[in-house]
Amino acid sequence: MAELNWKALPKAAREHLYDSVRTREISADDIAKLQEWIALNPEVPGNEDWCKDFGSFKVVGHGSRPATYLRKDQPCWGKRLP
Repeated sequence: MAELNWKALPKAAREHLYDSVRTREISADDIAKLQEWIALNPEVPGNEDWCKDFGSFKVVGHGSRPATYLRKDQPCWGKRLP
């Protein structure tokens, strides 16, 4: 297991995530859930793909690094995190 490194999320993915909040594709409540999760310094699989579902969107990563986010209708890949 590895500790999530949220700062490793690519800048373009982060900006797109915040744009999606502004256009209400992603709910403010679900962004609050993401922020709470990040604050916990969660452990993620050390050397494999993973996915965390927040309701109106999902975050996908590999090891400690988040890679991108998906809309709620897009399928996850990798280990699903609780």
